[in-house]
Amino acid sequence: MANIHVIDDESSVCWAIEKLGTKLGHEVRVASTAEQGLDLLEESRPDLMFLDVRLPGMSGLEALPKVKSIVPDTPVVLITAFGDLEVAVEAVRQGTFDYLVKPFSVEDIQTVIDRALAQQSEITEVRPATVSADLVGTSSSMQEVFKRVALAASSVAPILIQGESGTGKELVAQAIHRYGPRHERPFVAVNIASLAPSLIESELFGHVRGAFTNAIQDKRGFLQLANGGTLFLDEVAEIPLPTQAKLLRALEQREVVPVGGAVGEKTDFRIVCASHQDLSDCVKQGTFRHDLLFRLNTFRIDLPPLRDRREDVPPLVHHFLHLLEKEYGKPLRISAAAMDELQGRPWYGNVRELRNAIEHAHILARSGVIELEHLPPAVSKAWFDRGDDEGSIEENLAREIGSWTRNQLSVGDSENLWARFQALAEKEMLQELLQQCDGQYLAIARVLGIHRTTVKKKCEQYGLLSPDQKDD
Repeated sequence: MANIHVIDDESSVCWAIEKLGTKLGHEVRVASTAEQGLDLLEESRPDLMFLDVRLPGMSGLEALPKVKSIVPDTPVVLITAFGDLEVAVEAVRQGTFDYLVKPFSVEDIQTVIDRALAQQSEITEVRPATVSADLVGTSSSMQEVFKRVALAASSVAPILIQGESGTGKELVAQAIHRYGPRHERPFVAVNIASLAPSLIESELFGHVRGAFTNAIQDKRGFLQLANGGTLFLDEVAEIPLPTQAKLLRALEQREVVPVGGAVGEKTDFRIVCASHQDLSDCVKQGTFRHDLLFRLNTFRIDLPPLRDRREDVPPLVHHFLHLLEKEYGKPLRISAAAMDELQGRPWYGNVRELRNAIEHAHILARSGVIELEHLPPAVSKAWFDRGDDEGSIEENLAREIGSWTRNQLSVGDSENLWARFQALAEKEMLQELLQQCDGQYLAIARVLGIHRTTVKKKCEQYGLLSPDQKDD
């Protein structure tokens, strides 16, 4: 039997925990203020304490240090009706076991009781820092994100953030840095997808003078610039395979060798990576090294899409309205009909799309009230998906070529790479043209812009001729 203390000014909460705890065979004592809760500690030492954040008089967060000084080994579960990142980080910083966001179920309470009494453990301390105000959400999925951000910030281990585009991966990375022990050092953010593939290695590792054409002076890379701080690599799946190998070595050796250089430079940075792609799938496809994934995926944070947490739309809308009010210096409101419309949309572009919609509506809402007609049209899923139009086919082809090239390099099969690729492409194209042009070499030659004799030789080379093959 365990001794459980509940400090909450809501009698219904106290009643629910007391009833469940008693049913489980524990002794439960309740108090409605932090002061009464501290008095209870003088009478008995609890094995578990539930402590509300907002209490009349002294708040739960204010009482927490006093509680920890009296019963340092007792797991404390914070209860709040206003779950946000600040509460999560403060809870972790002060060594609480967990926190519950109202309303919660009996199953939630029992799970916490069972875990706390079984483990009797504390969470590692996190150094305080400025809150990332752009991370907004009251849903249970976002509460879990806040918890994992707080836990991630308490270490310097590599962190992998996965989520669709627009879910706020860089905001999470910034929050991890701000709450971490390196918050006074540089935060260097790099979007790999925005870099030319041929320059990714040079941008990350730097280069020495003369390493390649136009390298007229030494240049420090992002890995060196992040020394002592945090390096955030967004869209990490876009790093070419040879550069992935070099990045893995830099992480293992804590040493950066610039392009064209022979001497490494010691560096110490915390790495946080993000991708909208599932890196496990990338490993299966041969586009991402499995050993690098193991190195980066020490602790993973998954960001839910906005359509799976629609209850977060209103607080996000009010957050963006508040930002616009500050920027333009005038009040801004939204009608109930407009809010209902926003909550009903699928938001394939996630929080980024929602923010754009609010800014669009703000421009049209000259009266200061956003109405339904001020909202932009809903964006369809097809807009975000890759279609079958000509441009998308070319993009898919380019991706497939890149994937094939990376795969060949990963298995060490780079001999005559260009000739093998050319043979694959030429054979497929000639096969299709032979069908489309009814086997006429002259017609094929006109399509390809090469001589008819060359077409015939290529077809012979790839075994595409037959005894009844038409000639011109």
